Amino acid sequence: MMTQGDVGAIQLGHVLKATETGFLTAVAAVSLVWLKPQYASNRYVLAGLTGFLTAIADFATHKSDWGGVYDEALLTGIAAGLMTVAFATIQNKKPSD
Repeated sequence: MMTQGDVGAIQLGHVLKATETGFLTAVAAVSLVWLKPQYASNRYVLAGLTGFLTAIADFATHKSDWGGVYDEALLTGIAAGLMTVAFATIQNKKPSD
C-alpha cells in the first residue's frame, strides 16, 4: 500500500517498514492464537484478526504516506485480511484425483 501498487518505487525503507509491520503482526497473531486456539479454526476470524492487527501495526510503525492519518493502515489491514482468506482457501483445497 505504501507504493500504491508501483513495485518500481519499492526501496529498502519500504521493505524495512513492511518487515517491521509484518513482524509485529505475526507476534501478536501467534500470541493470540496460542492463547485462544479456536481463532485458527475459522479462516474468517483469522482473517479479521490478521487485518485488525496489521492495521494497528502499520499505524504504529510509520505515518501514512497518502490519504488521511488512518487510510493507509486501514487499507493495508484490509489487504492483509483478504490475503489471509485467499491463502487459507488455497491451503484447504484438495487436489482432485
